[in-house]
Amino acid sequence: MLTASRILHVILAAAWFGHKILIPRDIRYSVASDDLFAALRGRMATAQRLGIAAGLGTLLSGVGLILLTTGFADAPMNIYAGFAIAITMFLVGAFMARPAWKRLAAAENRADRVGAVKGFTRTLALENLLWVLALAAMLS
Repeated sequence: MLTASRILHVILAAAWFGHKILIPRDIRYSVASDDLFAALRGRMATAQRLGIAAGLGTLLSGVGLILLTTGFADAPMNIYAGFAIAITMFLVGAFMARPAWKRLAAAENRADRVGAVKGFTRTLALENLLWVLALAAMLS
């Protein structure tokens, strides 16, 4: 049971990180054309649903692992640090990435889109950095 829970947790965490690795490249390619940009909106909606589901699954499976092993009172500090970083990732997504995507998605023309790409891809880079920090905390 514990091994299966750990495997599930790792798979969910990998999906949470991995689903957005190619998004910046896809965005830079897709802003050039109205047709490509329209299709990007659908892909981003799918990526958003996957990211939220994988992120919540990662957090819940992590809590489950704590309950199966040490319990909250005896969990090592690095687990709390990783958990706090994961929560921060959700906050960055909700309060930075989502508004940046909405600005990009609402851009009327190519010039406006190109200008909005930087803000959005920066927030993705911040989320990725936080993910790496959370992983480092969990493995330390």
